[in-house]
Amino acid sequence: MTTREQDNKAVVQRFISEFVNDKHYDLVDDIFTEEYTRHDPASPESESGPGPWVESVKGLHQAFPDAEVRIGELIAEGDLVAFEGTMTGTHRGDFRGIEPTDSSVEIQGNAMHRVRDGQIAETWATWDFLGLLTQVGVVDPPTE
Repeated sequence: MTTREQDNKAVVQRFISEFVNDKHYDLVDDIFTEEYTRHDPASPESESGPGPWVESVKGLHQAFPDAEVRIGELIAEGDLVAFEGTMTGTHRGDFRGIEPTDSSVEIQGNAMHRVRDGQIAETWATWDFLGLLTQVGVVDPPTE
């Protein structure tokens, strides 16, 4: 692994540790490019600029104040860094119109980030929000 790839992994680890888990939203200008784009099937359109993403994370923390993402595998190649992870939290606030249930959740997800000049420029993410909705009791679990 090159030094650049190690540095890119460190950027993504910092993003998860300090921005997502520790709620240091003031790091947005350090972590993301101004043209940051997020691709996520849970969002109807690609988000442009870090602003919508910051608001989305703040909304997640309002609904799940103890939310934490743990990175499992973390792989870097060139300017791309991918990880699989687990998000845990307790549903204690409104989440997309769903009243708090005090349910504990644990969902799996994957994300790939393009890092440019020490900042995240683009993200492709998929998280198991159907599983989250099932765990908070809004959706019935699938039957066989």
